Amino acid sequence: MMNRKLKKGGYSAVMTVTVIAIVAAVNMIAAQLPADKKQIDISGKNLYELSDTTKELLDSLNKDVTLYVVGDPTKVDERIQKIADYYSAASSHVQVENLDPVLHPSVLTEYEAQDQSILVSCEETGKKETIPFTDIILYDQMSMMYYGQYQETEFDGEGQLSSAISLVTSEVKKKIYATEGHSEESLSDSVTDLLAKSNLEHDTVNLLTEGAVPEDADMLILNAPQTDLADDERDMISEYLNGGGQVMLFVGTSENERPNLEALTEEFGLQLQDGFLADTEAYYRNNPYYIFPEFVSGSTIMSGISQSTPALVIDATGMKQMETLPDGVTVMPFLRTTQSGVLVQDQNSQEEGQYLIAAAATKTVDEVTGRLTVVTAPSLISEIVTKSFSNVSNLTIFMNALTAGFEDVQNISISTKSLSETYNTITNGGMWGILFIAVIPVLLLASGLVIWMKRRKL
Repeated sequence: MMNRKLKKGGYSAVMTVTVIAIVAAVNMIAAQLPADKKQIDISGKNLYELSDTTKELLDSLNKDVTLYVVGDPTKVDERIQKIADYYSAASSHVQVENLDPVLHPSVLTEYEAQDQSILVSCEETGKKETIPFTDIILYDQMSMMYYGQYQETEFDGEGQLSSAISLVTSEVKKKIYATEGHSEESLSDSVTDLLAKSNLEHDTVNLLTEGAVPEDADMLILNAPQTDLADDERDMISEYLNGGGQVMLFVGTSENERPNLEALTEEFGLQLQDGFLADTEAYYRNNPYYIFPEFVSGSTIMSGISQSTPALVIDATGMKQMETLPDGVTVMPFLRTTQSGVLVQDQNSQEEGQYLIAAAATKTVDEVTGRLTVVTAPSLISEIVTKSFSNVSNLTIFMNALTAGFEDVQNISISTKSLSETYNTITNGGMWGILFIAVIPVLLLASGLVIWMKRRKL
């Protein structure tokens, strides 16, 4: 009897030791796995899911980058730590180190670091970029101002880190100028932020007072000029384009005639049309002037953009490609109406047909190629649209078009991810509301009563 108990006890002890050893071995193996393999993104908002843009950036890295997470490890937001670890897991060229300024205050001076930030450093180029934690997790400033509460709104971990990695590893610098002097619209904060993320500096210029296109200009942007170009300005821009320059023009509507602006686009085979564009097939809700443009297949600008993520433009004007293009000109449309497009000049003048909304045209003169990109709807980059409709592809299309002429610039246009709570709602409840609020509860109550009566009789 005693031997049997000893045998059972020995067997149990061996099994216990074996299970503990297996668990320990599994934990040791799991600890060595990269962050993206051992951690599951249960945020519900895909905060740590890296986009194709980031994956391409990391795949092309040939320089080592270190992400220094600077802050008390016990107080660093775990979301910030996780996104850094995901980058390290995705590329052997990216390493993560934690610097604790509480235990070692000297690290701030030694690394030229800032507390509560991620310092992105590339030793080979000698470049560093600091990302404050407050630029990664964004808060509603109005909520703080009026209610004294911090309300998280957006997470920009991927956008900030990818941009910083691109900045510190790239030795390319481009300068973009937005023109002034014609009542142009200012570039929105969303646009300037995307320019900075793609290592593109931006400034403004008045061509008349400057006397020429700045020598360091890699691109000019004319954003909805309300008045026409002066003759001298048209000549300056034309000369700049013929010398291999790049220009992006957002036409927009104007009460003024703009013959010099029209002459500039015609040099590149594009004719502006008077009137607003509508589309009776692809439009938002009941307004045909709110157009979902058709993506032109084969355009490199639209590559990687799914038709399931539409663009939305408002108050676009018409544009057509000239039947006979000037010598050396090639036109590449990338946004247009459907065949059900309508050019509306007034109530009595409507011309149906397919119209261009955006096109890139190149012109080669003496083996030098200039590039003019024309978008007839400034709303493509207006925050009135991009903030109200966060799921449209407007800004991605803009950045693709802007960087398409730069062979050495990668488009790092990664949008922030919302931290706001989303709720399942049924719009226009009507009968559905009555069904779930009244009918179903009454049926359940009645069925319960019937079952109770039957059991009571038993």
